[in-house]
Parts: sequence; C-alpha cells; structure tokens
Amino acid sequence: MLRKYFIGRFASCFMMYIIFGSIVLTTVASFAAQESANLIEGAKQERKILYYTALPIQPDTTMMVDAFKVKYPFLDVDVFRLSGETLLMKVLAEAQAKALKNDVFQCSIVQMSQMKQKGLLMKYVGPESKAYGPKFKDPDGYWNTSYIIPYVIAYNTKIIPKADAPKSYEDLLKPKYKGKIGIDTDEVQWYFHLLKIMGREKGIPFMKALAKQDLLFRKGHTLLTTLCAAGEVPIVLVAYLQEVYNAQDVGSPIEWVLFESSPTIAAINTIAIQNNAPHPNAAKLFYNFSISEEGTAVLKKLSKNAATTKALTTEVKGMDVYVAHPEELLANYEQVTKEWKEIFNPK
Repeated sequence: MLRKYFIGRFASCFMMYIIFGSIVLTTVASFAAQESANLIEGAKQERKILYYTALPIQPDTTMMVDAFKVKYPFLDVDVFRLSGETLLMKVLAEAQAKALKNDVFQCSIVQMSQMKQKGLLMKYVGPESKAYGPKFKDPDGYWNTSYIIPYVIAYNTKIIPKADAPKSYEDLLKPKYKGKIGIDTDEVQWYFHLLKIMGREKGIPFMKALAKQDLLFRKGHTLLTTLCAAGEVPIVLVAYLQEVYNAQDVGSPIEWVLFESSPTIAAINTIAIQNNAPHPNAAKLFYNFSISEEGTAVLKKLSKNAATTKALTTEVKGMDVYVAHPEELLANYEQVTKEWKEIFNPK
C-alpha cells in the first residue's frame, strides 16, 4: 500500500510539473510573439534603417540587406560603408557633435569595444542571441557576434603535400620550413593572443625561435593568401579561413591546418544597435535577422563562419575557438607593438 501511495504521489507531482512547464513555455512563446508583433508595428511607422558597416558592399552587405527586405519589404535600408577604423572615427566625431543618426553598427570587435566604452551602444538582448555561447556575445548585452574569422595556417598543396604540412605552430620551427613562411608585417593581435594561450614562459622563446626562420614579410592577409595560392609563399602563418575557402572555391591548391591540441585564435565581427537609435524597432528587427538562422544562412553563402552553437558544431568541426577579445590588448597596445617589433623586426 505504501509503495502504491508513493508511486501515485510521484505520478501526480510529475503531471503537475508537466502542466506547469507547458504553461510557462506557452506564456514565454506568447510574450515573444507579442514582442515581435510590436517591433513590426513600430518598424512600419519608422519605415527605414541607417546601417553603418565595415563589410564590403558587394556581395556581403547587399546579400544580407536583400534577404532582410524580402522578409520586411516595408523597410528601406540606407547603407553607409567605411573601413573599421574610419567608421569608428566617424561615429566618435558624430557623437562629440551630438549628431548621431545611425541605427545599426557592424564591425570588428576592436571598434565595437571602443564604442561600448564611450556609451554609444544600446543594451539589447534579442530572442536570437540564445543560439550563441557566452564568449560570442557581450556579457552586458550590448553586442552579438555576427561571424568569426579563424586565424589558420595555410599552405600550398603543390609545394607542401598534406602529409608534410605543419600540424601546429611549434612545427613551423622545423628546419625544413625555414624561408617558406609568410607573415603580415603587423601581426600584433595574433602575437598577443598566442602569448596568452601559450603563456609568456613558453611563448616568448617560441616567438624568438620563429623570428629566426627567415620569415617572408608581406603587408595584408589577403595578399598573403593570394601569394600562397599562387605558390609564391608556401606557408602563411596567419590566414583568414574564409579567404582560404574563397581561394579553394576557384580551384587554388591551398589547404589549412586544423589544430589538434591547441585552440584556434579567431577575431569576431559584431553587430549592435546605437544608443538612442532614431529607428529602434526597425534596428532591432535587422539585428535579430542578422544573427538568426536566416541571417547565418546568408553568411554561409559568403563563406563566412557563423558563431551559433549549431554552426560551430556542424561547419567548423573540432575547432576549439579562442575568441580574440581586444580589451587587454588595446590597453597595452604600445608596449605589445614595441615588443613585437623588437622580436621580429618586420620589413
């Protein structure tokens, strides 16, 4: 009898839990639907968005904006494109003149962090942000990652067969790679973050040994990837993964290294809404769309790696991503740059 009593009580409590959970889920879904409806109604009154971006107009920005307008045809999107640093200077100048009229920012985490420090971003955590892990969104709710830019070792497969390719940064110290490694003349961010991963006790000796490998200095990651694809630079120390993909798409003999025992440093491109945006509802719709499954599908067409938990599991299998947050580097930039130049003497 006692056993039957406890079984009955457990069943009753379990059913109450299921019913309560269903009520909660229904309430949350209803609230989310109402919030979305309110945003759409507000956006219909605002009718437009001003979008500041550091992404290329063609095809990156155009594809995202066109996909957004298919879903929200009642909104016009005015795009203002600048390089990341120029965008930051424009925004800071507008803020100082009290003439900010932008709605949405999209740029590197480096510029976004500085805008957050200046109080220029709106705190907003949209419903799509739940698809991203903690390191891919601002802990205070001011920005979300749009996509990641993994820093990988790339190599020309006609010069270096896959079996002979380096498997790690430490492999690059082998004599057979001397005089074959290309590196950007301003690789300070990579230098700083790899030291954070390795620790200075191990990292500084590694950097000094690497500097003795007769490195091939060139200006620009895109140029280095192009030279690697052409066979002029056999190995690129820091290549952007999406640029390797682009080279592969046109048949270039280039491959990249997936690190087996260490994390892969990755820069992140971010999106945020301006504080006191003139079209806040429309801005939130664009923000949410950009980081949603629909938005990340556009990124995939552009060979960009989305940062959702799902995308990291299915599209960059096995990559342990180390996000290159810039705050500490920016605070010590002059000292880090001085140290980088003293070790590598880039020319």
